[in-house]
Amino acid sequence: MGSRASGFSYELFQVSQERDEEVAAFCHMLDVLRSAYPHSDRSKNAGFVWSPSVGHDELHQALGVSVKVTIISEHFREPLTFTCDGSTTVDLLIYQTLCYAQDDLDHLNVDDYLLKVCGQEEFLPKFCSISEKVVEKLTATILDLVELYCSTFNANFHTTAQSRGCTAPVQEAGLVTNVLSFNVYAAHRIPITWAASYEGFFLSCSLTHGGAELCAPQNTSKQAVSKYLFHLVVWDQRVCFPVQINQLPRESQLTVTLYATPLPPPGGAEEKGKQRRSIEALGWVTMPLFNFRHTPAPADFCPQYEFKKLDTISQILCCCVRRLTTDNKRLLWEKKAFCQEESAALPLILASAPCWQWACLPEIYALLRQWACLSHMDALGLLHASFPDQELRRTAVQWMDSISDPELLDFLPQLVQAVKYECYLDSSLVRFLLRRAIGDVRIAHYLFWLLKDNLQDSQFSARYQHLLAALLCCVGRSLREQFDRQCWLVSILTKVAQKVRDATASSRQGVLREALEEVKKFFHLNSSCRLPLNPAMVATGIKIQSCSFYNSNAVPLKLSFQNLDPHGDNVNVIFKSGDDLRQDMLTLQIIRIMNKIWIQEGLDMKMVIFKCFSTGRGRGMVEMIPQADTLRKIQVEHGVTGSFKDRTLADWLQKHNPTEEQYDKAVENFIYSCAGCCVATYILGICDRHNDNIMLKTSGHMFHIDFGKFLGHAQMFGNIKRDRAPFVFTSDMAFVINGGDKPSSRFHDFVDLCCEAYNLIRKHAHLFLNLLGLMLSCGIPELSDLDDLKYVYDALRPHETEADATMYFTRLIESSLGSVATKLNFFIHNLSQMKFASSEECPTLSFAPRVHTAKSDGVIRGLYICSHIRTSNTSKGYAYVVKVERDGQEVQLVQRTFEEFYELHCKLRLVFPSSKLPSFPSRFVIGRSRSEATADRRKDELNGYVWHLIHAAPEVAQCDLVYTFFHPLPRDERAGTTSSKPAGGSLITSGKELGEVKLSISFKNEKLFIMVMHIRKLVSLSINKLLFTNSINQNNHLLLFYNMFLLNLLHEKIYRSVNNMMWCLSAPTSNTSNVCYES
Repeated sequence: MGSRASGFSYELFQVSQERDEEVAAFCHMLDVLRSAYPHSDRSKNAGFVWSPSVGHDELHQALGVSVKVTIISEHFREPLTFTCDGSTTVDLLIYQTLCYAQDDLDHLNVDDYLLKVCGQEEFLPKFCSISEKVVEKLTATILDLVELYCSTFNANFHTTAQSRGCTAPVQEAGLVTNVLSFNVYAAHRIPITWAASYEGFFLSCSLTHGGAELCAPQNTSKQAVSKYLFHLVVWDQRVCFPVQINQLPRESQLTVTLYATPLPPPGGAEEKGKQRRSIEALGWVTMPLFNFRHTPAPADFCPQYEFKKLDTISQILCCCVRRLTTDNKRLLWEKKAFCQEESAALPLILASAPCWQWACLPEIYALLRQWACLSHMDALGLLHASFPDQELRRTAVQWMDSISDPELLDFLPQLVQAVKYECYLDSSLVRFLLRRAIGDVRIAHYLFWLLKDNLQDSQFSARYQHLLAALLCCVGRSLREQFDRQCWLVSILTKVAQKVRDATASSRQGVLREALEEVKKFFHLNSSCRLPLNPAMVATGIKIQSCSFYNSNAVPLKLSFQNLDPHGDNVNVIFKSGDDLRQDMLTLQIIRIMNKIWIQEGLDMKMVIFKCFSTGRGRGMVEMIPQADTLRKIQVEHGVTGSFKDRTLADWLQKHNPTEEQYDKAVENFIYSCAGCCVATYILGICDRHNDNIMLKTSGHMFHIDFGKFLGHAQMFGNIKRDRAPFVFTSDMAFVINGGDKPSSRFHDFVDLCCEAYNLIRKHAHLFLNLLGLMLSCGIPELSDLDDLKYVYDALRPHETEADATMYFTRLIESSLGSVATKLNFFIHNLSQMKFASSEECPTLSFAPRVHTAKSDGVIRGLYICSHIRTSNTSKGYAYVVKVERDGQEVQLVQRTFEEFYELHCKLRLVFPSSKLPSFPSRFVIGRSRSEATADRRKDELNGYVWHLIHAAPEVAQCDLVYTFFHPLPRDERAGTTSSKPAGGSLITSGKELGEVKLSISFKNEKLFIMVMHIRKLVSLSINKLLFTNSINQNNHLLLFYNMFLLNLLHEKIYRSVNNMMWCLSAPTSNTSNVCYES
């Protein structure tokens, strides 16, 4: 197989270094860097895909985490399973395993063994040591080659320096007082199409630093196209900027833009056409004003200042860099010494520097040297385009050097974008990325695909081509071959997806299976291939029969690959072609970082984090989550109006978690994951939320997919927003949380959980603004200007206190729960998706978790409804006890409600529209429909129905729907009970109990702040019964404050009346208290 990726990059690299002195020096740096990582040194170049690990061992110890480990080996007859502490090292696990497997350990070395994750080519690291020292050496220029070209060919240019020894002397920029000026002669090789379509060509030259203009742009005169050997525009004039060279920052950029005016349209009205014509930019180039060679850093002669330790100023420090006003900047720079205790404020201080001229740098560098080291999350803020200074960026990269490889992967997309803001190809950031890629296969893998994706950026494609070539030069041959295979596989899958999308709806499955034969041939030629989605996923083939597609606009493919590990499941992924996945990739990255912050703070939100990766513009892979359905599929089991019913999610979870223990665990997972989704989707402004891009696992975990709209860019129906609620939180979700349609204490816990998660993310507001800010130039349409960042800033509300933020988010929950628009959106989407319903899909019963057949259960010989009993669930109806007789088996008793019989009948009509079915008893009842008399009458009618059903045509009587309906459920095995209902908190208890008020108390600026969070079990003084409204979201977040001194507070009792009740708070107080009331 030919080398596709690597061969192209090597050739490009060789051509580039012959023409560019900077690239030649960059190549030499790569040689030095690569030599520091020999393939024989396993400590620096292991060649394995290491499993990402999370630090904070003390957190695991505090939480008492235990891990169940199962080890499979060809040396064991059966798997070895044991439980160990979460802080146990991998070395110790290997040693324990060897002790079990071997009698004599004297001749064994633990370092010779590794633990591999089952199902993936991923190994658990025993240690991580990455320390390298790279020496930078500049190589000589290659002017000789240019001079040889000029003397050999009839070139109309020549080099100014006739030999290397005659180069002009380098002058100290700080000593040059002349203004910046240069000659502009001509623009050569003007395309013929431009010459025939434009007139009045001119150049506009501008000076910028960190994106800000240093002075007004300077323009040349307008000239027409001339023709000699080729078309060119000749100006031959001098451009002069009104700024002295010693006042220019070292990272100043010169941008030259070619403009022209379109020729008037033919056919008269020339004057009118001139009025409508406007100049157009035909091309531009941006280059550093100073060369890439490093001169003595101003930090070497910085004056020393004595910084006094004063109280920090916090009024402005919560602002975003881009929201600083002129007055804010002036105040911060004057009081910069006061902010030393707030190390994360450094980006704000540096953004407030009055200028970055040569004379100002000593003061800036002195501040930089005396500032405390930033964390790697805060150091990201110094890599923005607004900070082009090389010494500053070198320091930021140095602070990030301690970041672990798993943490680096979290920020890798932003660091790749930050390369755009480097003035020179050989920079500290580029060296850092290449050095870490050499030492870790996973980083090298994702860096390769990120660089390859950015080759489409026309403005920076040359730089990313050089970096991609450098990466391929540094990694080994084996990894380069893996990249070639992955590119080949992606190319084949792209063609397959295009064929399926172009085919008619009825023929797509056949076209897919035929096109996948090319993938099968690929695996015949290549024994295995790592998937771009995850380098630990190694496929050896394709399961064509298990592959299908989704009925959506882009027609994504559902692919099933054969796993290299025989103990692992098939690798199931979604391949999309025609959708830009970069926005989904960024959204999931931010949510993954949020989840890590929650976990590090001891709050496990039980989030489902899946992988999504773009392999080029308009294509990519998404990880499939098993045992999960969309909310639409769950809701339409109760009909097209299922979105308006409250029991749909609870019934579905009950169906898949029949025991009380399983259901309670599923509800817990639902509460936590639902809270996490509410917080994450609100902060990121996730829009276009319908019930087909919200999914629920059978284990209760809820998660969102398809992030095509974010940062508040909602779809519009005319002038009306489609997403009108702050986030998706509906009454069927509240039904699961409360355990019914009555309020419970679990809803208060849910609100507290949301507010706690929200406040934890607010503490890291600068991190998320930095992550999104670094992506402003990546080309995502909905993340392109400062207004998009302002949306996240306003959502995080960093200027507010935790108490205010808690009240604010509580109101958002109430607003979302009370929004009718969300359910209406779901219903409209249900209607629109009816046209995609496949006739081949057999409907299932909403209360049966699995499908059963006559072959698996045995043929039914008789059905008889012998009695009916009252159910204990909220419907207060009756369940009918059915006696089921099968061949060669004991008689079974199952319990089914009238509504479940009706659901069976409706779905039989869908499956057998042309078959004769028994008539179903009427649902219309005069009088009380749930009375004893009605139940008796329906029992007789249902007996007639089931008798005719079992004696119907064989395709009806023995269909899977019928046998699934009469298969025993766990609820049938519990004698004397009916269908289990979700366990909810009890609202009324016997005996005398004190009421409870949950408070959050803080003391600030001589004021006592008391937030009334929740009130429970308050008994009225006037009427002796529980005060509790029927609202499903009973939350009493009320903020009170008192002007008093802390010393007085210690001797005070505070009385407050709530809901006609008097409660008392006595000092000493704590941050959060449960207070009993006094009547």
